[in-house]
Amino acid sequence: MTPDLLFKIVPRLLPTFMLGLVALIGLLAQKKSASDVISGTGKTMIGVLVLFAGVDILVNAMTPISTMFSQIYPAKGEAITADWVGFLGQYGVEIVLIMVFGFLLNLILARITRFKFVFLTGHILFWNAYMVTGALADGGKITGIPLIIIGSIILALISLFFPALIAKFIFKLTGTKDFSIGHTTTVHAFLGAWVGKLVGKGSKSLEEIKFPKGLTFIKSMTISTSLIMFLLYLILGFIAGPAWVADTFTGGTQWLWYFWAIFQGLLFGAGLAVLLTGVRMMLGEIIPAFHGLAQKIVPNAVPALDCPMVFPYGENSLAIGFPIAMIFSLGTLVVFGLAGFKYVLLPLVTAAFFDVGPGVILANATGGRRGALVYAALGGILLIVLQALALPFVSNSVAGFVNLFGGNDFSIIAIIVGGLARLFGF
Repeated sequence: MTPDLLFKIVPRLLPTFMLGLVALIGLLAQKKSASDVISGTGKTMIGVLVLFAGVDILVNAMTPISTMFSQIYPAKGEAITADWVGFLGQYGVEIVLIMVFGFLLNLILARITRFKFVFLTGHILFWNAYMVTGALADGGKITGIPLIIIGSIILALISLFFPALIAKFIFKLTGTKDFSIGHTTTVHAFLGAWVGKLVGKGSKSLEEIKFPKGLTFIKSMTISTSLIMFLLYLILGFIAGPAWVADTFTGGTQWLWYFWAIFQGLLFGAGLAVLLTGVRMMLGEIIPAFHGLAQKIVPNAVPALDCPMVFPYGENSLAIGFPIAMIFSLGTLVVFGLAGFKYVLLPLVTAAFFDVGPGVILANATGGRRGALVYAALGGILLIVLQALALPFVSNSVAGFVNLFGGNDFSIIAIIVGGLARLFGF
C-alpha cells in the first residue's frame, strides 16, 4: 500500500466501518428487526462520513491562515527534513497492526479493569498508532515484532486512560454518562477543566451571554464563527498586504479577495453546520447500539467518541475561545522565533479549534467566562510549547506531522513515549 493511499483512505475507511460494525453488533445483540439493524448501521456510518466532510470543510477554510501568517512572519530555524508521509509508507503494516491489536487489548483491559472506556474515534486511533510507532522507531532500534508488541500495549493504555482522565468533566458537562471523549484534546480538556476550577469561581457562563436585540444573530454558532473567521482573514490579509493576498488567493484581482474572505468565513460556518449534523446523526444511533454491544462484551462500557460531541454544549465558548487561542498561539510562535529556537515551527490552526476548543468549553463549564478566557489564552500558548518540546523526540520520523497537527496529545505521546524509549536505550 502506497503512503498516499494510506494517508487518504485508511484514516477514514477504518473508523467508518469500525463504528458501523459496533452499531451492527449492538443492534443484533438487542434483537432489533432487520429494518432497524440496516437503518441504524447505515445512519451511523453516514453520520461518521458527514462528520468527516464537515472536518474537511473546516480544515480547508482554516488552512490559508497559515499561509498568510507565513508571509507576515517567515519561519526561522532548521526545516524538518524527515518525510512523515514516507514514514507512513515505510511503517504502514506496523501502524495498522498496532492499531488493531491496541484496540483489541483496549477491549480486554476495559473488561477486566475498573476503567470501562473503549476508544471508538477510529481516525484518531490510527494517528495515535502512527505517533506511537514514530516515537518508538525514531532511534531506529525498535523494529519488527518488538515494535508491534510494545506499540500495541502503549496504544491500549492510551486508549483506556486518556478518556478516563477527562470522563468526570465530560459527564458533568453533558449531564449523562453516555460517552467520554477519545481525541487528541485530552491534555487541553483536562487542563481547561482544572484551570476553570482554579480561576473561575463565581464567574458566569459564556453560554449565558445576553446579546442586545439587534445582535441576537450572534447566538448562532455558525453565524458567529463565520463572522469571526471573516474578520480574522481581513486583519491578517491587511497585515500581509492586499496585493500579496490577491496574487496568492484570487489571481491578482484585489477587489475579488474581499469577497473571497467573506466566502472563507461562510465556508467555515458551513463546515461547522455539516460537522454538527454528523455529530447529531451519529450520536443518535451509536449510543443505543453501543450499549447493546457493551452488555455482551464489556459490561458498563463507555464509548470514547470524537471531540465535536461536546461542541453543542459550549457554542459561545468555542466561537470566542478559538480566535483567542489562535492569536496567542501565533504570538508564541513569534517569541520562539525571536528566541532562536532550533526548528521551524508552524501555526497550528486546526489544533486551536479542535483541541483547545474543547478545553475552553470545559473551562467554561467549571469556571465560567473567566476560566474560559484564561484557558483560551493559555491553551494557545501551550499548543506551540508542546509542539516545540515534541520535535526533538521524533526528529527522524514524524516531526513533520507534529509540526502540522501537534500541540496536543500527539505531542504528549512523542514526549513521553519517545523519552522512555531513549531512557531505556532504544
